[in-house]
Amino acid sequence: MSPISFEELAVGYEFPATSYELSQSLIAQYLEAVGGQQYFLTSGVVPPLAIAAYAMTALSQSFSVPPGSIHASQEFEFLKLVPIGSTVSCGGKIVQKVQRGRLHLLVLEINALNQDKEKVLSGKATVAIPT
Repeated sequence: MSPISFEELAVGYEFPATSYELSQSLIAQYLEAVGGQQYFLTSGVVPPLAIAAYAMTALSQSFSVPPGSIHASQEFEFLKLVPIGSTVSCGGKIVQKVQRGRLHLLVLEINALNQDKEKVLSGKATVAIPT
């Protein structure tokens, strides 16, 4: 399925659900990329921001954003610890799309569920898109 264009996105659009495994190697790559604390690997718990990063990555692959776009803000609530090796399902929708002069603001609602269908992440992210 090809990504939907920014112009086609409307308030209420729901992104297709995407699942991914938070494997030991994936978390190790994440920690290396962000200079994170390696104790997460021995604790057996996924760093909460890793869940957010992979959820946002999964959603962003569903739509195309013009060059020069910026991830402007985010707010997340982490509801439950997630063990390394878990499969997480994430989804989201467009909750606001506003034009301010030559700039569009796109607000995404993001949710992630663990394998037991319990919500582990809830939040919003704003993308600023030049026109």
